[in-house]
Amino acid sequence: MHTTLLKAKHVVVLGLGISGLSAAQFLLNRNAKVVGVDRNPDLPLTNSTVASLCERGMIFSPEQQPLDISQFDLLVVSPGINPTHPLYQQAEKHGIEIMGEVELACREMTKTCLGITGTNGKTTVTLLITHILQQAGIKAQALGNIGLPLTSALDIPEWQAADVLVVELSSFQLETLTARCLDTAVILNITPDHLDRYPSLEAYALAKLNIRRNLKKKGVLFIEDKCLKEFGHLLPSSDSPHSYGYSPSDQIHTDTQMIYHHGIPAFELPSSLQGKRSHDIENIMAAYALCHSLGISNEVFVRALASFQKPSHRIEFVKTISGIHYYDDSKGTNIDAVIRAVEGFKSNVILIAGGVDKGFPYTPWITAFRNRVSAVYAIGQSKEKIAQDLAAHLPVTLCKDLEEAVQRATCVAKAGDNILLSPGCSSFDMFKDYAHRGQEFQRIVNALKENIK
Repeated sequence: MHTTLLKAKHVVVLGLGISGLSAAQFLLNRNAKVVGVDRNPDLPLTNSTVASLCERGMIFSPEQQPLDISQFDLLVVSPGINPTHPLYQQAEKHGIEIMGEVELACREMTKTCLGITGTNGKTTVTLLITHILQQAGIKAQALGNIGLPLTSALDIPEWQAADVLVVELSSFQLETLTARCLDTAVILNITPDHLDRYPSLEAYALAKLNIRRNLKKKGVLFIEDKCLKEFGHLLPSSDSPHSYGYSPSDQIHTDTQMIYHHGIPAFELPSSLQGKRSHDIENIMAAYALCHSLGISNEVFVRALASFQKPSHRIEFVKTISGIHYYDDSKGTNIDAVIRAVEGFKSNVILIAGGVDKGFPYTPWITAFRNRVSAVYAIGQSKEKIAQDLAAHLPVTLCKDLEEAVQRATCVAKAGDNILLSPGCSSFDMFKDYAHRGQEFQRIVNALKENIK
């Protein structure tokens, strides 16, 4: 039996990032006694939000300071907290309920809620669905892993007014989410990622597949066809998810010219996407599946799709200098994302990759890069491993930082080549996040002069 929020009066919030701070504020608003724990002991002095919450009654406890978890009746964990964390382990030992920030909100949620998860494309699909619903006159808000905590939706007037919440969910968030709060959900894809946290790809897949348990009684789950074929055996035999993809047997499918719904033509794809399989087409099918479930017409969907702008740092064109094209795909933080980015180019690619290694080999790039990538410039903590995995098959140059990588790649590039930043790794060794990495890449590129060679 779950602890209700009314009974959960003594709560530890572990991890005071964006979601943790939102959870603490949410709990204080409901008269809970909150202890906030973070590994940064100076947080109350350096973070104004933490200082404000402390003024409202939150007690700050540095992670290094012992805490008797048995005195509390709820532990709220931020998505980045690994279940191996000592406080997490102690809470399990004492039978204390553990939940994430999303679960806090879902216990009180009454709105229509759509859930999006997958390895790649979550943010783009979340924003695309939100845009289409808004263009259709529906008050929709994008929340969750996209950076706007779900608990905020219950306490901020702008989000309280929303009719539909479009929620991006990471595998970390789905580990602890049990509430049946989703009307419709989609799993976009499952490819190797976060193997520094999960013991196997199957364990990671199971975390993603957890989204099925968050569906309401009549909720529908859509899964991309390839993903369903690879991981459908992990689902209970009683589950009957809907599929979308490139097979006519899928409920929603495409021949790369048209999108079909149950075999009936729904709409024609944008001409720029026709004729070739791509993640852009797959994202459109996923968005169509969820929007159609809310009654959005094909005509409205197509009209709204035409005005959608993809978020930054996703194969974003930056500039052409001396015939060399520069692209920022800083959001490409895993092996498959880089492969999909490279596949989208018709001419030669010079790749800049590297950062914090996530525990998987880079060898799948060998086949994928053949006749597509002429050289790799590696940066960050993972650069030696990238060289070890690839150097026997294509040139790999180790660089001290991003600026050196851009300059050296530019020196070997010819007119018509594409210099692509698609790291395949996390950014935290050298940057605040993927956006900071992308911004730095764009700054460096924009500072280049014509004919630098």
